[in-house]
Amino acid sequence: MTLLEDNHPCSQYNYLISVQTGHRKNAGTTANVTVALIGSEGQSDTHHLTDPDKPVFERGALDMFLMATPFPLGEVQNLKLQHDNSGGRPSWYINKVTVQDLQTRQVWYFLCDCWVSSERGDGMTKKTFNAAKNCEVACFRNIFQNRTSTGFRDEHIWVSIVDPPSRSPFTRVQRVSCCMSLLLCTMAINIAFWNIPENEDSPVVFTVGSLQITWQDIMVGAESGLLMFPINILIITIFRSIRPRVVSKSHRNISEETLKQQLVTMPTILKETEKVLFLVSRSQRNKMETTHILESATDLCTALNKIHELIHVMQGEAESDLHWVYCSKFLLAALCHLLMCLEMFAEKKFLISEYKQALDLTNLLVRKTDMVFRSHLAYWLAPLAKRISMRCRIICYLCLIILLLYSPFPVVKKKKKRTTMGCWLPWWCVFLGWFLLLSLSAVSTFFTLLYGFDYGRGKSIKWIMSLGLSLFQSIFILQPLKVIGVAVFFALLLKPVAVEETEEIEQILSEQEDKCRRYSGRDSL
Repeated sequence: MTLLEDNHPCSQYNYLISVQTGHRKNAGTTANVTVALIGSEGQSDTHHLTDPDKPVFERGALDMFLMATPFPLGEVQNLKLQHDNSGGRPSWYINKVTVQDLQTRQVWYFLCDCWVSSERGDGMTKKTFNAAKNCEVACFRNIFQNRTSTGFRDEHIWVSIVDPPSRSPFTRVQRVSCCMSLLLCTMAINIAFWNIPENEDSPVVFTVGSLQITWQDIMVGAESGLLMFPINILIITIFRSIRPRVVSKSHRNISEETLKQQLVTMPTILKETEKVLFLVSRSQRNKMETTHILESATDLCTALNKIHELIHVMQGEAESDLHWVYCSKFLLAALCHLLMCLEMFAEKKFLISEYKQALDLTNLLVRKTDMVFRSHLAYWLAPLAKRISMRCRIICYLCLIILLLYSPFPVVKKKKKRTTMGCWLPWWCVFLGWFLLLSLSAVSTFFTLLYGFDYGRGKSIKWIMSLGLSLFQSIFILQPLKVIGVAVFFALLLKPVAVEETEEIEQILSEQEDKCRRYSGRDSL
């Protein structure tokens, strides 16, 4: 997963964007892609979907990005995608996009299935997609098509070697090894079957040149395929169910001394303040107009007064929700960073009175925003207080406020490990899988050689024919039937679930939180 570099450090409301590139020829793109989300309660800033460590938007790839916003966007309604038509292959065929709210676990689907290109399709490099309705997402055709496409790439052991899914713990090396073990096991079972007496009365089904394939050959191939299927499926299940071992990434520890060494200038302060005002104005609930470019210290004081007005709007809200909690948290972190920059601002190139006014006003706003954030957080954490008496409600609020005041981390503490979907095995079970695979391959090879030395030309030819029939049955009958059966089962009985619950999400959320703490200079954020 990729933590977007252009996320504002103070933004703490997180969305996971999963982009599925199509499987058509030249479906991947080399262009720079941007995205913006539009919800019922506001819209996000435009973000660049890039990863400095790996290529993105390759053919058939699933790329996942963590986008942070200052406040919840509400019901996500539209998705804006655009690219700059750069690189040698700018044309991009996008299959679908999934947006997941990591706080409420709500998921929105955007069924694109089109070219974003100036040369193909409708010739547009900028498109807006509407969120799919529930009936569109849950229809039989959509689920069956998605499950069949992913099933052949992931669950069909032979086909998955050519084009495995990008985000699967079952690696290509493991898939090739399982196919080799499957082949050796099939050879051993087939050669063991031909040690039984040959049925001379078995009818000939069809003839290929000088070779005759009897009904006994077909039965031996079918029985061998059915016998080796559960043996090998155990090893495949072990490899597929192993939890990926997440290695902690090295963070860039930016200490306070390093920040002080950085040059803090008035243009940088004005630019960051302007960015904060622009982000909070993206929500209609904040009742703030889009600000103009800040050019001087006087404009800075005017911008701080507008933030002061927004704080008064927050104070006037009798009831709290996620919007006011995260919006006040965003403002608190941004104002703490601004205060830290003003205190480190050594070259006071504007009037002393204006500097002192900006510094005093920022100090006041930090204190007020801290109180507003704690107040809204207390209301949000006590929804059950509405059901009890007024006296008990006041006592609960007071206890919560006291607890928050003396708590070193006055935020909603997340569990270290969320409940994961499905059954996962610990990472060290990969050694168990390799042990079973190598043991099965060695035993199969031993018995194949043991029986093979005693067979003559006739039995060897029949053995090769039954081996080919077993492989044909596995590749073209058993595996496709398994994939199609699972797809039909999901399409008829189960709803599509796209909720990601992995340790990688916890790690990337922790990176965003650390980024906010370093930026604001406060451990309590």
